[in-house]
Amino acid sequence: MEQACLCQCAICGAKLIITGVTEGPPDAPRIDESFMLLDRRQGAGGPQQNRLGGGLEESFVVLGPASSVRSHSSQQHMLAQSGLQGGLQAGAAAGVHPHGTSFGPGSGHQQASTTDSTTPGLDAKLQALAQLFELASTTTQADQPLCLDCAAQLKDEIEAQVAETEHEISCYAAAVARLEAEQSEPLPEVAFAQEMEVLRAAQQEQQAAAEATEAELVHVNNQLAALRATEAEIDALEHKYWHDFNEFSMHLKQHLDDRDSMLTKINHAGQRKQLLQSTNVYNDAFKIWHDGPFGTISGFRLGRTPEVPVEWDEINAAWGQAVLLLHTMAQACGLNLTSARLLPMGSHPRVADKRSTYDLFGPVSKLWSANYDRAMICFLACLKEFGEHAARQDVLHSRHPPFAFPFPLEGDKVNSHTIKLTLNKDARWTKALKFMLADLKVALQWMVKHEALSKEVDPNSKLPALRPEHM
Repeated sequence: MEQACLCQCAICGAKLIITGVTEGPPDAPRIDESFMLLDRRQGAGGPQQNRLGGGLEESFVVLGPASSVRSHSSQQHMLAQSGLQGGLQAGAAAGVHPHGTSFGPGSGHQQASTTDSTTPGLDAKLQALAQLFELASTTTQADQPLCLDCAAQLKDEIEAQVAETEHEISCYAAAVARLEAEQSEPLPEVAFAQEMEVLRAAQQEQQAAAEATEAELVHVNNQLAALRATEAEIDALEHKYWHDFNEFSMHLKQHLDDRDSMLTKINHAGQRKQLLQSTNVYNDAFKIWHDGPFGTISGFRLGRTPEVPVEWDEINAAWGQAVLLLHTMAQACGLNLTSARLLPMGSHPRVADKRSTYDLFGPVSKLWSANYDRAMICFLACLKEFGEHAARQDVLHSRHPPFAFPFPLEGDKVNSHTIKLTLNKDARWTKALKFMLADLKVALQWMVKHEALSKEVDPNSKLPALRPEHM
């Protein structure tokens, strides 16, 4: 029958299962060997590997045949001396009875009974195993039992120590041989005294050099202290410098921000100024357009037809706007009209020449309206004079083509349509007035363009130039 007990490796703590086979029936084969089995340990690398590189399922130590049989009390005494009592207790916890009876998980808590004839054989083997472990511990100076991995590691360490000891022995032997080969003899007294004098002189020189070196060291330490004081002063100055530099950088950044803000405002104001300069206020104040057969200025219709009899108040207001516009254009261009003198007076405008002053407002009769017709003819003469002035300015400034009215003016006619009201049809009179307003609008466009060219300047040209010292 197989019997087992449990113990641990003295180094790594691996479980060691000690098993054996007792005597069986008379006809069964006799086995006088016991085996020490290593319990397999599972780790991250799988089953434990032996020194030869193969996987070991179990390891064993062969014991000699048992020569004596002890009682159960002797077994407990030997186990206590060899330190296997704890192993037997652990074996009992793992399923192995201290008396050699094993029980497994398949048998529950029921213990298998053994005969007294099997106990003495296990005791003898345990006694022999304990003696073997004690002998091994005394010889190797390492606590037994050991598993094969720990034993191989211990073997490597001992071999390394032996190799190191042998190397030291060989070195000592070589040194002894070298000393024996020298066979030195003592110096004579005179030579020894001379050599001692030389050594004393050298010693004194060395002492003097040491004193000089110490003095130099003191001097160097003093210089080092002075340099450290200078370094501290330089560090303080550097700290103050960076503090002042940061403060200056902050003020400079603030100054640059203020300067950029001011330049942005100046640029914006210049753009607004240029926009205002290029804005044509005349077109907004005196808008000339058309409404069917009528020409209009500032929304007032100039003329009348049988189908649309426009009130004279509206016609008077339109003539007042036309006179005011032409008078303003002449003043803006610096033109002194010689043909007639325009007198803008709201809805009651007048035109004067060298002979008299004429009313340019109604109501008037179509049968006799000589003063009204004379006022309109003088207005056409002033408009033609303005066109001639515009043409001269274009020729003077080499602008091509020079100014010309789209509807030519000749005396009392505009594009071959008379502007007189006396004995004239309302439709023809209204068309002549419409052509006249068209020429007035073209003259206004030329005046606006001429004024823009004459006043074209850089909006920032009058600003003082920014120099580096101003930044």
